[in-house]
Amino acid sequence: MTSTRERVILPKDWSFDLADEMIDRIKSEFDPHDAVEELAPKVAGKPANDAERIARAYFADYGERWMARTLELGNQYRDRTFETLVAAAEKTGDLAFPFIPERFIEIAYLSTQPIYSLPIVENTRHAFSYRMVFCDTIGAVRDQCGDDLAERLPCAEACLTAARRAFEAYG
Repeated sequence: MTSTRERVILPKDWSFDLADEMIDRIKSEFDPHDAVEELAPKVAGKPANDAERIARAYFADYGERWMARTLELGNQYRDRTFETLVAAAEKTGDLAFPFIPERFIEIAYLSTQPIYSLPIVENTRHAFSYRMVFCDTIGAVRDQCGDDLAERLPCAEACLTAARRAFEAYG
């Protein structure tokens, strides 16, 4: 004999989606095209090594500010997914890595890049990695600063700094 299960109805105020207002705010404050537009005059006419050094420093600062703002807004606009991750981490004492920092990294990229999900390569209790295939930032560097600087990938500093900041915040 098959038993019947009661239907579970979730509260109406539960949202598993990222808040549109949060996404819009991060996008407006950290739009890659605007960031590179600010960088371009700083590297214009400089020797390649100097331009790379300036661009790396610029993007490291950008990455720090980008993730700091993402952490702030991500905590302000909590969704059910985040609440569940926090509860699981508190209950087990072990699941914060990589799941909670991953949420903030996803918010940062979904807010500023032409992607619908973060292309995660590995996500385990021991490692977290992702690979950006479509990136507006490198496109803007190429368009506004030239191929030579773009080939040196100085914008990777923003990605690395932002990820480091997320993991420092939620280790």
